[in-house]
Amino acid sequence: MTKPQSVDSIFWQDAEPARLQRDRKEVSEFAPHLLYQEPDPSGGGEHIHGGWIGELPLWPFDRPAPEGLKELVGTNGLTVAVMYSAAHPMVPPTIFPVSVEPTPHEETQAAWHVAPGGSLCLLQSDGGWHPEASITELLAKAAGWHIEYALMKRGAIQEMSVRGIVTDPSFDHLVAECMRGGHEVPESPGIGGSIVTN
Repeated sequence: MTKPQSVDSIFWQDAEPARLQRDRKEVSEFAPHLLYQEPDPSGGGEHIHGGWIGELPLWPFDRPAPEGLKELVGTNGLTVAVMYSAAHPMVPPTIFPVSVEPTPHEETQAAWHVAPGGSLCLLQSDGGWHPEASITELLAKAAGWHIEYALMKRGAIQEMSVRGIVTDPSFDHLVAECMRGGHEVPESPGIGGSIVTN
């Protein structure tokens, strides 16, 4: 009987060094406050396959920020933990909000774009990620999620947009309206949580 050979695991960073270099360059230009986390082969840390942690830009979109943005979400961008999978770049990284904590109720409702377990739902379908895409596309969506989450908490919208505030300016005017008192936060028993924690 032949003994099975043991195989050393290989991290995606070793298999795809050019992609790692590209990700590091693009992320440092897009979100300089994100810090790269090396893979943790022990499996004891959160970033087993590597990732990023830190603050996203507040408004990284190709149009002027709406009036009242800082009053709505605070002066800081969303702090996130980005976790690569063993199959990156074939599988998108998972992004968790850190400075905002969706409630367990919100994690069960599609309108909030949060998966059970707290990661953000940033793609509309399994085929929504393309391996050649830039990780910064997801980071921009996460920055937009932060704003839409605040609008949801204020009761200004009933569900997050399908395309996201990254490319869809239809919610921009609601930011200013919200801060002028145009929308009240609805009272919902059992639904709590803050918009931002600084």
